[in-house]
Amino acid sequence: MYEKFFFLTEKPFHVTPDPRFLYLSKKHSEAIDLMSFGITGRKGFTMLTGEVGTGKTTLCRALLEKLPKKIESALILNPVLSDHELLQTITGDFGLNVEGSTVKAHLDKLNEFLLKKATEGGGAVVIIDEAQNLSPKTLEMVRLLSNLETEKEKLLQIILVGQPELKEKLGLPELRQLNQRIIIRYHLDPLDYSETDAYIKNRLKIAGGADTVSFPSDSIIEVYKRSCGIPRMINIICDRALTAAFVDSKRVIDLKIMRKALDELEGDGYIRPQKMSPIPAYARYIPHIAFSAFLIALLAGILLGPLVLSLAAGTIGAN
Repeated sequence: MYEKFFFLTEKPFHVTPDPRFLYLSKKHSEAIDLMSFGITGRKGFTMLTGEVGTGKTTLCRALLEKLPKKIESALILNPVLSDHELLQTITGDFGLNVEGSTVKAHLDKLNEFLLKKATEGGGAVVIIDEAQNLSPKTLEMVRLLSNLETEKEKLLQIILVGQPELKEKLGLPELRQLNQRIIIRYHLDPLDYSETDAYIKNRLKIAGGADTVSFPSDSIIEVYKRSCGIPRMINIICDRALTAAFVDSKRVIDLKIMRKALDELEGDGYIRPQKMSPIPAYARYIPHIAFSAFLIALLAGILLGPLVLSLAAGTIGAN
């Protein structure tokens, strides 16, 4: 609706997991590097966790795009599957024609496929998104898949991606064997203030709006505080702010427009009132406050020092 007004080629703050818009913060870079290492190093299991909306799915799609051609991949986005259905989905994603519907038939075909890839110098990876929704029985099937190996290496690399509840589920006694096999683990934290600023500017630049629309620092502080640095919430807030600015025919998203957008989102139930970031934006001013306190203490020492010394001298003289 507002793209033409802001001279944008597309909406910069859509919430779909588009790898083109991926902002590689230090956290996101570390996550994608570790997942790549888990695949190329044939480590077997890798686990990526993070709160809702932190960009896990986008990272997975970006990872798949950068994989070498010799690495086959399967991305499972709907993990509400039985153990048998999960196995069928994996063989289907790899394009395997399985004769028979039994678990053994699918495992045998998958093993044959993986051995062939290994002899060709290739490999295979399965990424399971929203893995916290897998049942313990299905997770046990995932563990069994890791048994597909040679004497020297794992034939199938598996990446479990999910919300923090995934770690809790893997702590169940019946899943301890799987939990022990996860070699690489990474938790994706929300963005900090400077990363939020860079994230917004990066998406505007990709959408062609680097010079046609601006978010002043006070507006970005509001976005940061109310989104808690979660990319999905940043997108929702900024998209509503651009809509509000379009209605007012303004290309600068000032504090008034931003607060109007935030009020609308609160009314629609997208964000909760008074939801603050774990690291408030005003933390940037703490050094200045500390310095002012130091000056006050120093001044007090200069003014009161002679009086204290005089009183002390009088006390000693009296003794």
